[in-house]
Amino acid sequence: MVRKILILLIALSLAGLTNAQEDQLKLTWSPVWNTITGTVEVVGSANIPDQFYFYLEAAPWDPADDAPAWQPVTSFVMSPVVDDVLGSWNTARFADGFYQLRLHALNSANESLHYVLAPILINNDGDLVNLEPVEVVAMPGMQRARVAPVLENRLPLQVGGHIKSFDDDTQAALRAAGMTWVKKQVTFGISDGKDLIEAAHAQGYKVMLGALGDKNRLAQDFDSYVADFAEYVAYLAELGADAIEVWNEPNIDREWPIGRVHGSNYTRLLKAAYEAIKEANPDTMVISGAPAPTGFFAGCAAQGCDDNVFMHQMANAGAANYADCIGVHYNEGILPPSSQGGDPRGEYQTYYLILMLRRVAWPFRNAGIPMCLTEVGYLSPEGYGRLPGHFGWAANTSVAEQAAWLSQALTIMSNFEDMPVELAVVWNIDFDHWGADPQAGYAIIRPDGSCPACESIAALQR
Repeated sequence: MVRKILILLIALSLAGLTNAQEDQLKLTWSPVWNTITGTVEVVGSANIPDQFYFYLEAAPWDPADDAPAWQPVTSFVMSPVVDDVLGSWNTARFADGFYQLRLHALNSANESLHYVLAPILINNDGDLVNLEPVEVVAMPGMQRARVAPVLENRLPLQVGGHIKSFDDDTQAALRAAGMTWVKKQVTFGISDGKDLIEAAHAQGYKVMLGALGDKNRLAQDFDSYVADFAEYVAYLAELGADAIEVWNEPNIDREWPIGRVHGSNYTRLLKAAYEAIKEANPDTMVISGAPAPTGFFAGCAAQGCDDNVFMHQMANAGAANYADCIGVHYNEGILPPSSQGGDPRGEYQTYYLILMLRRVAWPFRNAGIPMCLTEVGYLSPEGYGRLPGHFGWAANTSVAEQAAWLSQALTIMSNFEDMPVELAVVWNIDFDHWGADPQAGYAIIRPDGSCPACESIAALQR
């Protein structure tokens, strides 16, 4: 239940503030309101000179910690607020314990002002007791925020890499290839990508998060779980994700409840996610979850739908109204990407890049929306050994072909006219698992540490 924080403030707590400072930045909080539960409305003022935006954030309370791990409580607010509600704090997102709450405002010169209160006890489980009054522990003080470098995209379209880790080797490969985006998958209830967002943004990269959910919970109570998942992706947007891919391959029962695989059902989830994300952070790009390329189902069955059928269902359900980009996967090519025939496996469209792009473009031909290749890759066993049987189709693909074909694929996508390609994410940069799912074979960092694809992609820079 939302509760208005009592508008009381002891004058002694503000002894160090001038009247001007008090009017410009403050949290209006009763010292006796030291324990909170549920969702609370935070009242105060954020009206510093030449204000750009403000937001609320919280961190565990430890007076000895000089570098607390601040976590956004609200999204950015662009309009000044004076003696009114600054935002709502959903404490259910935080583990029970002691916290500090910070009002963080920035001006157009990228200078920060902070106002901090502590200790505040979150006690949703009812097991803890706080006897300490809430006090002002940091007055407004100006500090210049660190300005992240800006990476200029010189490739013919925006290009990123799906990463396992953001370590030095991975960053070196990203830089060598001229990529400006990174992608990582996160799972509702398990991970949120906060550390990656902070680290990647500090280096100038944009971040795409692939948001995954629990198909079993979706099957148990579809509407309730959709609402919960929408709140989760909104939180990812609040953290600063530049793009969010909503779910992964929702056309197969490995990712979606059996018997409920249908583009219209997925669009219901996409709609809820889109609206929640845009409310939290209008600048976050929403990408529909890319279907698994397949013709296995010959249409639709309880276990799944062919990707082209699924995308027609999405289009008919209005999916283009609830996304900024249509997500696409292409990962089973064994011929140069310009090929449109001659694959020894047959002539199915998903084997060929150009035909795959047309396959996606057709149902959305009148929607005025671009596509995003959230996964584009070529599998090569070179340096690893024999591929597992169901990946044997890639047995003859060399690392040199992988490198050349990725470069050629990016060129083709940048010139594709049926439906613009906004962004392409290489699957993958640094995965090292080699087994039943030979992810390492897709990696452009090869087992000897070399990266031929980095060179071939970088050669496209203008």
